[in-house]
Amino acid sequence: MKKNKLTIALCLVLALALLGGCAQKAASPTDISGDTVSSAIPSPEQVKVAVAGLAGPTSIGMIKMISEKAMNSEEYAVNYEVANAPDVLTGKLISGEIQIAALPTNAASVLYNKTEGQVQFLAQNTLSVLYLVGKDAAGVSSIKDLEGKNLALSGSGSVPEYAVQYILDKAGIKDSVTLNFLTDHASVAQTLLAGDAELAILPQPFVTQVLSKNADMKILLEINKEWDKASEGNSVLSMGCLAVRKDFADANPEFIAEFLKQYEASVKFVNENPKEAAQMVADAGIIASAEVVEKAIPYCNIVYKNAQDAKTEINGFLQVLYDFSPASVGGKLPDDGFYYESVKQ
Repeated sequence: MKKNKLTIALCLVLALALLGGCAQKAASPTDISGDTVSSAIPSPEQVKVAVAGLAGPTSIGMIKMISEKAMNSEEYAVNYEVANAPDVLTGKLISGEIQIAALPTNAASVLYNKTEGQVQFLAQNTLSVLYLVGKDAAGVSSIKDLEGKNLALSGSGSVPEYAVQYILDKAGIKDSVTLNFLTDHASVAQTLLAGDAELAILPQPFVTQVLSKNADMKILLEINKEWDKASEGNSVLSMGCLAVRKDFADANPEFIAEFLKQYEASVKFVNENPKEAAQMVADAGIIASAEVVEKAIPYCNIVYKNAQDAKTEINGFLQVLYDFSPASVGGKLPDDGFYYESVKQ
């Protein structure tokens, strides 16, 4: 009898040990290499958040957040992704697959109108990345010097054209400057390098690429500064912004507040640490060459300004675009509901 009791006791101890081992394994999932996987299986209670950006300057500002996979917590499972075309982001914002995105400012206005207010402007993140590039021999040191010149550029019927036309018009030389539109920025850069164009309007990082391939090429004018002169400070040439789904922002105000706080810190990091940030950008697949990105960052005008602080300047910018083409902002100028306002403001 004693032997039977001892056997039963040993079996109970062994069973409890095995159960304890299983419980421990379930609490700490591992992959096939044996490393702990802390976020491979999101908790059912976590809110899934997709944050996206375009492969270009508008995404550089949040690279520290992308690199650190910021904002992930017990409450939120945050995923960062990079898209090569605006249409990919806009479609997913409309469907709700993406909650926050870095995209062209006028695209945010288009989405606001198209979704009847379900996509809002969250923050300004990139001013103009456009520059007039050519050789010193072109003799251009002011906008007036473009009179009678030919400019190669890309972006017919979009922000680059509207910006250049606006500046030329304000300078009184719109009708005496010929704009030659090519299919894309890469074609413009190649045309300039081949000597088939004397002057070109290019965005970063194409400007840096051209300058690195031909030492005679120079930045002759910064379009951002020329816009400021033309508008007399009443608007900004805002190339990029953060946009957010209104339903997500309304349901998660504390997340948005912290996201913007970390985004502002990321922008500061990028501008103060271009070398380190450039490597992060290349690693994330936003722009391939870290060397090019490092040289381009000081000229990318990466900024941060929340929606309410940027409202007046953005209204002025969208008004200029609307005057050229109502379709460029979604058919009508957005009302005040376009600009996200936190409960703390």
